[in-house]
Amino acid sequence: MRGLAQIAMPDTVCVGMARLYHVNDPTIPSTYTWAIDGITQASTKNEIGITWSRAGTFQLTVQEHAISGCDGDIRGGLVYVVAPPLANAGPDSVICFGNSIQLKGGGGNTYHWSPSTYLSDANVSNPFVAIPAAGTYQYVLSVSNNGCPSVVKDTVLLTMLPPLKLFAGNDSSVTINQPFQLNAIDVNNAGFTSYKWSPSFGLNNAQIKNPVAVLNSNITYTVTAQTLGGCSATDDIVIKVFNGPEIYVPDAFTPNNDGLNDIFKPTYVGITQVKYFNVFNRYGQLVFTTTNPSAGWDGSFKGEKQAPMAYVWMVEGVGPGGTSIKKKGTVMLIR
Repeated sequence: MRGLAQIAMPDTVCVGMARLYHVNDPTIPSTYTWAIDGITQASTKNEIGITWSRAGTFQLTVQEHAISGCDGDIRGGLVYVVAPPLANAGPDSVICFGNSIQLKGGGGNTYHWSPSTYLSDANVSNPFVAIPAAGTYQYVLSVSNNGCPSVVKDTVLLTMLPPLKLFAGNDSSVTINQPFQLNAIDVNNAGFTSYKWSPSFGLNNAQIKNPVAVLNSNITYTVTAQTLGGCSATDDIVIKVFNGPEIYVPDAFTPNNDGLNDIFKPTYVGITQVKYFNVFNRYGQLVFTTTNPSAGWDGSFKGEKQAPMAYVWMVEGVGPGGTSIKKKGTVMLIR
């Protein structure tokens, strides 16, 4: 009997992997019978190529047939065919602007995320992602398990929300111990469901969007609002407290469009009505007038910038109970 057929067994392969098995020297003039789980295969040579298409444990055997008519023993071994792992990139997520998130990949024992942009490590199952701008970002996960790669990759979508905007109100002046209505504004209609003002000093309720403040000293309030999804925004408001009713008027302004002290206007404390606020040049010509407590002079007249010099102003307001408060003075326009 000829020499026994030899085969390296057991073998472990991945589904879809091609393998070439061979025995003896190809110059030996024998034929061979190959079988998988007893089912004869097409090859009669000393080698056979097999592409394993499904997972499982299979018995691969081979028998040599010598030209003398003698058959060798049936020899073989087990082939363990491992199914490809299933990549799981985790659930899609919506992220509050400024927050990071940790991905939750699964399905293998080695991992690779693509692209690697903004990831703490593209080759772990659970990298942290710190996305700097609003938008939707896609990450694709491929995995392998015991050397077998995933056939199908998985994708996760991350949506970074734009920054939320909250407006606590314009900085204001109030009369000492007079109620002042606060009101936080959801600028982009984000759907804030809770509010918190800090400090709570002087507020009738620090947990609503529009508390009332009664103050005896200057204060800065910070309000934080939050959506049901946990996204938040913060803003501040400065409130200066004066004895009143009173009208406070600055003595200089600089209308140079730098955003600082560009507008000349009084601060009205405890004033319920502005009867007039007038500004005159040195020739007695009226260059500005208003009854709007929010309006002020920008240093121009009929579209022309006015010269730097002293200007005369006059103002009259009405306080609680109809009390009239009149003031006049000069302001220096500085360019």
